[in-house]
Amino acid sequence: MTAATDQFADIANRTQEAVTSAVRTWADTVQSVAGNFATPHSTLPDAGVFVERYFDFAQQVLDNQRKFAQTVLAAGTQAAESVTEQVAKATESATEQAAQAAQKATQTVTAQTVAAGESVSKAAESVVGKATAATTRAAKATPKS
Repeated sequence: MTAATDQFADIANRTQEAVTSAVRTWADTVQSVAGNFATPHSTLPDAGVFVERYFDFAQQVLDNQRKFAQTVLAAGTQAAESVTEQVAKATESATEQAAQAAQKATQTVTAQTVAAGESVSKAAESVVGKATAATTRAAKATPKS
């Protein structure tokens, strides 16, 4: 036999021994309980009481699960509201900062446009002045007929 086959056989034997031991223990327990009911004063438990207790327990478990679910839902709702509030504040702050930046940029562009306009106006006046002077000189230099 190979090592793998030996290991498999060993595991199978141990499993068989464990199952045999468990069945033997279960059988001994059942015989012991049955022996207790064989006495003349003992009676079998009332099945109706057992059913009531089982469903009472199941109801308690279900009630606890409902309370837990409601607690989780409330916490989730509160967290969502908190996040929504924080997002609204962040959005408001970002909008305000953007508006201030846009206003500052508009003021800067307006000032630069005015300065450029004044510069162009001065340059135009200079050109007009030079053109007028040149026209005047040309008129004086031109012989009259």
